[in-house]
Amino acid sequence: MIKLWIPLALAGVLGACSDTSGVDPDAIPGPELLAVRTALDSAFLHDTTLDRAFTGDSGLYALMSTLVFFFIDRASRIGQGTDTTRVVGIEFDIDATQNGTRVISNFTTLLAWKGYDSTTSTVDSVLFLLGSGRAPVNDSLRPRFTLDSASTGTGFVIHEARNSAVTKWWSRGGHLRTTASQYGTAHGTASFSVARGSLSGAFTINAKFVPDSSTAVTSALDFGNGARAIKVKIRGTLPSPAPMR
Repeated sequence: MIKLWIPLALAGVLGACSDTSGVDPDAIPGPELLAVRTALDSAFLHDTTLDRAFTGDSGLYALMSTLVFFFIDRASRIGQGTDTTRVVGIEFDIDATQNGTRVISNFTTLLAWKGYDSTTSTVDSVLFLLGSGRAPVNDSLRPRFTLDSASTGTGFVIHEARNSAVTKWWSRGGHLRTTASQYGTAHGTASFSVARGSLSGAFTINAKFVPDSSTAVTSALDFGNGARAIKVKIRGTLPSPAPMR
């Protein structure tokens, strides 16, 4: 996985980009979103078995969550039998310059979850998928992933117990397909902006337990009628990363 450094200074425009419009039936209650983020943080921030370009305090997940979670306040509800899955898509459109080098990166993230328990503030299942490019995407899910490799993606299934213990499974097969996306007016600055809209597609994931592959899980979801989504656009010149200490 390539190391993509996005300056946290861009977060300075967050207030200008936030959407505080009226009540929306797809709005996510604050405690529920916090529970989803806590499960993801527990799975990725301190993991030592996965690619360090993705995990850790300065990995891709940490940078994405810092920039994106502020805007994820809506998620579609998709019924599956007696269960309801919440799902939101995020598309990244990056074309910027850093240290004289042009940085171009387009990738898609899909976040889905079900089984939120307001009593324990836990989420039974969280799915986190990454694919290269923006819609249309047709990526095979694998246990390795690079943002600039077409038709490749990766994904995780996370289970959080009622005592907040987290276990995870990493993709060994399946696919992430998106057919179309559409967005409204972007808000922000010329360097960093966010637009809200929808993303259509479907996924299946076959995953094995981390770290020893001792168990396997599968999951699938069709969001062909469209799911809530945001598009993050980054342009201009990015500052150099701060020196490591």
